[in-house]
Amino acid sequence: MTPLRIVTVDDEPLALKRLKLLLQTIPQAEHVGEAGSCAEALAKINQLRPDLLLLDIKMRDGNGFDVVEAIAQRSNPPLVIFVTAFDQFAAQAFDSAVTDYLLKPVERDRLVRALVRADQQLRAKDAGQRVDELQQVLRNLRASRNGEDDPPFETEFWLRGPGGLVRVPVDAIDCVSSADEYVAIHTASGSHLMRGSIRQFEERVEPGLFVRVHRRWLVRRSAISELSTKRIGGTEVVLRNGKRLPAGRVHLKQLRQSIQGVTRH
Repeated sequence: MTPLRIVTVDDEPLALKRLKLLLQTIPQAEHVGEAGSCAEALAKINQLRPDLLLLDIKMRDGNGFDVVEAIAQRSNPPLVIFVTAFDQFAAQAFDSAVTDYLLKPVERDRLVRALVRADQQLRAKDAGQRVDELQQVLRNLRASRNGEDDPPFETEFWLRGPGGLVRVPVDAIDCVSSADEYVAIHTASGSHLMRGSIRQFEERVEPGLFVRVHRRWLVRRSAISELSTKRIGGTEVVLRNGKRLPAGRVHLKQLRQSIQGVTRH
């Protein structure tokens, strides 16, 4: 098959880098450009005329739906593959054959399958059909969101444990740490790994429940007992279970504001 000309769109530089590296390993893909915002994405589409977008849903100046709405008015729009951290949202939203979705972090095999599907769609349908179907996708997405800008927040996670899947309520999570392409979810009963980043975890839970204390640590506010200044300098976050975590200097101001009333030593 002729390589698909692809533009990647994500406001996370590391996510863009990962997609670029993955695409470079796939012969049927030609990565022609990238964008870090909705506005930049539309400019790249005008300039590069790609066959396909790998499009993040949540970005700093809007969301992927804004981009879809804009390109749905064009006479020859690119195909769209959405990239999302919200698996339950994807299942609701992407039931049309015109598009696809990838869960972060993107797996190479899954990406290859999505590209093969996109190539088949490009060969089977003319520009007019793609415009009609893209507009239908947009209507489906709007309906699935029920007028809300964001997917619903998680109240629990189903995570893999030694004996299978384990239900972990959000209010049982004490803290979350980054571990390469995973995050470790720490509870009183143990720890579980989940694919994704700390930022993606934050986006999936209700704002204000957790506070960033370090670039590698996120803590549930109600689990914090105190901030403790170490003798050799620096500050630690002490949890109610006795666990001590480092507090990064860049996060201290926001941390103190977030947990006003804790005892400091």
